[in-house]
Amino acid sequence: MASPESVEKMKDLEIISDPNTIKVLMEPTRAEIVFKYLINGSMTVKQLSDALDKNPGTILHHIDKLKEVGLVVQERTETTSTGIVQRFYRATARDFRLGLTGMMQATGDVREFATGRLRSMISGLSVYGIEIPGSQIEKAMDLLRRLIERENAVSSALVITDQNRYSTLSESVRNDTSRIMRRFVLDEDSEYKRLREEWDSLLRPYRKVSKK
Repeated sequence: MASPESVEKMKDLEIISDPNTIKVLMEPTRAEIVFKYLINGSMTVKQLSDALDKNPGTILHHIDKLKEVGLVVQERTETTSTGIVQRFYRATARDFRLGLTGMMQATGDVREFATGRLRSMISGLSVYGIEIPGSQIEKAMDLLRRLIERENAVSSALVITDQNRYSTLSESVRNDTSRIMRRFVLDEDSEYKRLREEWDSLLRPYRKVSKK
């Protein structure tokens, strides 16, 4: 017999900015538990133990750590015919993304990683024929950061209203429908559209148009 828990609906996207949460998720076994299994549906410690070929006690320890930082929740319990209570866990979102602003406000390696990531994205535009001059790099980085953060804020407000139906979809369909819904809500957000136009206006003068 199944017993549903009173838990929040699964988000489409969760933004992670807290350094401790990032550290918890970066542990290889925990990352595998979340990204390979629990974003796709709910599982018990026993099921995860069998899938990962690890001791149930080890899996439970990782689940507890993930629960502490809000990356995993207990979705429901089921009582077997022999009276054993099984606890099912799932991820709190179908996708997780690092928050650049929070990382850039940190110190040391975390800040350097976030700054380097933004700078690499700007320089990487050159492969599409867009060369941002050195005098505009800082402005471009700041604008791109604000655009990404707004996109994250809007997208992370999406929730999956039918968890049972979600669990039956293939990964490719989940990705496609997520893309459709994120674009839909972004097109309705005036602040995102304003930042997007500002970003596009910055890029246009530096775009090399190929001659036919």
